[in-house]
Amino acid sequence: MVDRVRAALPGYEIGDVIGRGGCGVVLGGIHLQLQRKVAIKQIPAESAEDLDARRRFIAEARIMASINHPHVVPVYDYVENDDVCLLVMEYLPAGTVLSRFSSQGFDAASAVAVSLACASALEAAHSKGVLHRDVKPANLMFDENGTVKLTDFGIAKNFGSEGGLQTQTGMVLGTWCYISPEQVRGHPVSPATDIYALSTMLYQLLSGVLPFPPCEDPVATLFMHASDQPIPLTKAKPDIPTPIADVVMRGLATEPKDRWSSAEAYGVALAAAATHCWGPNWLAQAGIPVVGNESITAASAAISSPPMLSPIPWSPPPATPPEARTTGGTVLNGELASPKLPLIATAVLALATIALAIIGLGAPQRGGDLKPGMVTIAGVDPVTSDEVQIDMTKPIPVTVTGIPGDNASLSLNVLGFELGNHDAPLAGSGGPNSTAELPDPLHPLIVAGRMSGELRISDGATTTATYHFGIRSTQSATTTGVAAGVVFLALFALAYLESYARTLRRGRNKVSATVGLPLAAALLAVSIVGAVWVLMGREPTVATLFGCAAVGAAAGVGGVIAATRQGRVNRYRRAHRTPTTGATTVYTSGKTVIIREANTSGNNTGGPTTGGSTTRGGGQPDSGRTRVPGSGTQSRHG
Repeated sequence: MVDRVRAALPGYEIGDVIGRGGCGVVLGGIHLQLQRKVAIKQIPAESAEDLDARRRFIAEARIMASINHPHVVPVYDYVENDDVCLLVMEYLPAGTVLSRFSSQGFDAASAVAVSLACASALEAAHSKGVLHRDVKPANLMFDENGTVKLTDFGIAKNFGSEGGLQTQTGMVLGTWCYISPEQVRGHPVSPATDIYALSTMLYQLLSGVLPFPPCEDPVATLFMHASDQPIPLTKAKPDIPTPIADVVMRGLATEPKDRWSSAEAYGVALAAAATHCWGPNWLAQAGIPVVGNESITAASAAISSPPMLSPIPWSPPPATPPEARTTGGTVLNGELASPKLPLIATAVLALATIALAIIGLGAPQRGGDLKPGMVTIAGVDPVTSDEVQIDMTKPIPVTVTGIPGDNASLSLNVLGFELGNHDAPLAGSGGPNSTAELPDPLHPLIVAGRMSGELRISDGATTTATYHFGIRSTQSATTTGVAAGVVFLALFALAYLESYARTLRRGRNKVSATVGLPLAAALLAVSIVGAVWVLMGREPTVATLFGCAAVGAAAGVGGVIAATRQGRVNRYRRAHRTPTTGATTVYTSGKTVIIREANTSGNNTGGPTTGGSTTRGGGQPDSGRTRVPGSGTQSRHG
């Protein structure tokens, strides 16, 4: 590989590989005549014949060459020789923001200065109609003078004619920890997309954690970026000044229109907030130059009554913080309410729902115009018996005595609704007894068990007698369509109940879950009423149905409160995980941050990280500095 690069660049001394990334290999080199160190980026050999990859590489070279700014890495040359594509850039020996972040950490002023330098670079890119779309600590590097340079425009694109950029269908471009909601949704991107990523990066530099709790599944993180609200910066790191936190959180707004209008506006607001909090000399004390944008530079120094910059001190937490409590081995802030009480209330209400379904409220309608001895149904007098047993596969004999009429009808009812009706003429209506055989109103595979019956005797168009009575079929209710419907309703309600509860337990406070969980609980309560009817033979009433639904919904509300509180606890735990064996723990304002080793090399690669799972041992952080895990993705060089 090196020999082919030498053949393509005869005027350079080619060195060893100094970095690798998703977009290519980076070699060190020296321009022989100028004796200037350079970084040479080569497209991967396997991608050289890929026209799309080659086109992106050329586009990156043109984009970077078009932006002349002190915080954007300059491009010196672009060379193609057969299938060898090379990009010659400035050599940046001091590593990436990520590598310094992982090894040394940043105090608050330095973190803000890095963000201002990036904002200045982004404003220059946006003014050329270029979006970066992958702003993150691994793509910001330091030169030998400590100046921050924005690199890796590998997925940058020019604005479309309508001021936005459409990604390819189904593609989500960018690093998932820093990706904007509109990128996840596949919506057009804009300068607000880069502002979101920049705000995410500054949030991490200031607090040591990302705005959203880390998940093992990147898809879950993408969904959180698309729909959830980030943890407020002042909760993740309470000692961050509120004016600075406000600027960062506005940059993290879910909707692009709610963010800062431009990278320059973001930078000016952030610089003004820092100057207000720390005084006009804060940027000089930070030691990281911010140049290339007069508005941002001016805002970094203008103040009427300057308070002095004071570093954020580092101190270990007390052994047992008085305002904290321990849950499952994790020390939680006192502001995180326990889910225990609403969980107990939910369990009590759930048991009350079951008890109410079994005991019931009220009774089905009974009685009417008949007196004992006037009518028999299936050989039983409904007036003197609690219920009439019928075989729903056979005709039902009815005998009428002393009631004028020529027709009898029988209907089956549940909850006041008529399920079926059949009638038949009365034979012998002129004598003392009249008889009829009524077909059963419903097939026993549809409904069976206990229900209400209504017998109606009519003479022509006139109803002469009506009576409501209880019916119990000889067929079992467990093998009916009603039983299957109850099972389906219960499974449906349980599935949505679990889904909504899981969403809330993950800390994703969605309106759909907050409203849907009580509704699913009410449906489950209705299915319990149906199960009691099918299994225990207790005919339901309207009062029982609505009473159980109301108590079930109340249990669902309790479940919402408990799951929401548990979600907050889980988000806190994920953001402040207890370290594994061998990890070095840094406590910042009483909150635990795990240090994971970032494999940094201190050169143009910025030390690519490949997962962030190795723990870093030994050492104490500098005063006022926070050290955190890497982004969990492999860095790429500009």
